[in-house]
Order: sequence, then structure tokens, then C-alpha cells
Amino acid sequence: MKSFKLAAFATAALSLALPLQAQTVDPLWTKTLAHSALVKKWAPQEKTTRIDASGDDKNERVKVRARLKGWDNGKPVYDTVQIEPKPEPGKSAKGQTEMNDANNMTDELMRMNAPVRRTDGQVLHGKSWTMFDVAESKGPVNVSVRLWVDPVTGVAHHVESKLRGTLMFDMFMATSYVPHKVAGSVPERSDFRLKVLVPFVDARVNILSSMDNWVPRPN
Repeated sequence: MKSFKLAAFATAALSLALPLQAQTVDPLWTKTLAHSALVKKWAPQEKTTRIDASGDDKNERVKVRARLKGWDNGKPVYDTVQIEPKPEPGKSAKGQTEMNDANNMTDELMRMNAPVRRTDGQVLHGKSWTMFDVAESKGPVNVSVRLWVDPVTGVAHHVESKLRGTLMFDMFMATSYVPHKVAGSVPERSDFRLKVLVPFVDARVNILSSMDNWVPRPN
């Protein structure tokens, strides 16, 4: 599945070339950015990941449980406590790099001068939210983020990210948040999907992740 590497190259190039645009900043968007920054000061103690990959006429399914064991310059370090089935020596799980790329591209759009479109009164999961849409493109790569946030506090409830590279890849990631007494809300589940669009290549990766027991990162 060498085709997955195209996604990493394309998103890295786009992150260096995103244009800056001046505009009046929505006060609620400012609160949403503050919440996003606050969430980054926390990390889950436990993570469970289920990976379903197909390509090269093969299907692979892997379940990984990881637990926080410490910190490296403020970044969480995890121990794998369970993996089924056990991977071949030197083989890593497919799609993890691309999922990290999708997260990084979301972060690129979460900035004060992003071209944000606001829509109030959007119902999701039986409750009314404010929805923010942000989208940018550079060359063949398009990226967009949609956030459902509390209309008063700006705290995130649900976030969806899309990245598409013409004739390269199509990525989608949805993240659901749960209330947190200090951070406002933290991610609980994420659903990442990657499809390779290279002609004559049929490769896909689906990754379902759950996160629990969030703790503050060291200062």
C-alpha cells in the first residue's frame, strides 16, 4: 500500500502553503480557538484503536490498546498493552501517518484569521449548536473543517475534517466530544477513513479510535 504515502506528501506541502486572510474575527470563534488550545493541554490515559485496511488484494484488521506511560518534552508516550493479531516484525499499522496528517491539517485551519463561515441554530444529537465551516485549497489539495460548538462558550461538541487530493486521496475524520469539568470537552471517539484515488489502485483504511481518562500534560 505504498499509495498511502501520497497523502503524507500532499498534506505536508499544503500545510506550508496555506494563505493568510484578514477578516473580522467572530468572538465565538475566538472562544472556540481558546477551547481547542485548552484541549491540547490534556491527553488520554487510555486509547483503543481498530484498524481495517484493504489493498493489494489483502484485508487486514487490527485492534490496539495503549496506555499512557509517561511524557517526552510534554508529549504523551504510550505503551501497547494489547494488539490483535500480533503484527509481523518491523511492520507498522497502516493509516496512522495519514490520520496524523488529517489532525495536523485541522490544526492549520484552527487559527484566528481563518476564513470562517458561521451558522447558528444547527441541531445535532437533539441539541442546537453553532456550526463553523472553514475551507481552503492549494493546487490539487482541498481541506475543510466543520465544527458544532456551544453557542455561548464555543466549546466543541463534534468536529468533521475532509481532505481531498485530486487523483491522490480522499480523507474524512469525525471526532465526537464529551463534557469535561476543566477543559470544557475532550475527544471521546474518532472515525477516520482514507481512500486512495490513484488510478488502478483500490486501497482503503478505516480507523476507529476511543479515548478515555484524560489527564493534564506537564507544564
